[in-house]
Amino acid sequence: MTVKFKHVRVIHGPNQSKFPTCTSLLVDGGDTVAVVDPGAGPEALRAATADVQVDLVINTHYHFDHISGNYLFPDARVWMNPLEVEAFPNLNRVGEWLGIKEIYGDTGVACWISSVASPHTSQCPFSPCNRHEWWLSTRTPARVYTYDQEWQIGHARVIMVPAPGHTRGFCCPYFPDEGLVYTGDIDLTGFGPWYAGSDGDIAGFIASTRRIAQLDAGWFLTGHQAGMVSRDVFLGRLERFLNVISERQERLVTLLKSGVEPEDIPNYGLLYPPKYQVDPWIAMWERIAVRKHLELLQAPSSLSCPI
Repeated sequence: MTVKFKHVRVIHGPNQSKFPTCTSLLVDGGDTVAVVDPGAGPEALRAATADVQVDLVINTHYHFDHISGNYLFPDARVWMNPLEVEAFPNLNRVGEWLGIKEIYGDTGVACWISSVASPHTSQCPFSPCNRHEWWLSTRTPARVYTYDQEWQIGHARVIMVPAPGHTRGFCCPYFPDEGLVYTGDIDLTGFGPWYAGSDGDIAGFIASTRRIAQLDAGWFLTGHQAGMVSRDVFLGRLERFLNVISERQERLVTLLKSGVEPEDIPNYGLLYPPKYQVDPWIAMWERIAVRKHLELLQAPSSLSCPI
């Protein structure tokens, strides 16, 4: 859907901004220009910013598909949320939050950092595990923006609304004058919510979605696939999106009742079918997600619907 705003322009990534790209925003406030989550890919980003000087790069969180184009704007000041600012340039922290340390240990983190530091490392089949952009786009130390406080980007107003769950620092930019929320990875995809890093949280994701749905906005822009949707459409699709969590939990319980041992659950693909788990990060995220769902059995009430 094409919707025009005064200060905000949508930059779509290829293939409906499917992972490992995302939809980005160009915020032109007149005397200040910002790009939010430059993950739409070099071609789209260069075309969108060809006639402007980008002053700020604003990241909602540290994931690859939302920071991968930071390096394309070497003269811009980079801003990150207060809980994840250590990601730039400290990739040890990224390795911890993503889950590398939990599954592969400190040695795995060190090997990963060495891999992304080189542009010649072999790539993984399904994840951006070894992409050199990890290195390029985290070299500039980030400044810290404040949650829930109005921020002026020139003449454009934005509020960075915290929405932990996808990551612990994830947030959604809310443009009150435009009636627009960039929901990022509250993305309405058929895959469902993603909380499979070590810093992800299922209950937090649900609670944050509740808060974002209550913002006074007529338009909601997802970071992947769905794109720009009206408030009614967003709220209508949100229930199905969140129900995926319950469906995963129900499948887990069924497997356990059938006699499958907890340590073998990842082999059944609670989130990712086994054919994708040949990728070391997909296998890592599957194991972490299973752990979280096993822990959730102790607190089933946290699965209440946020609508």
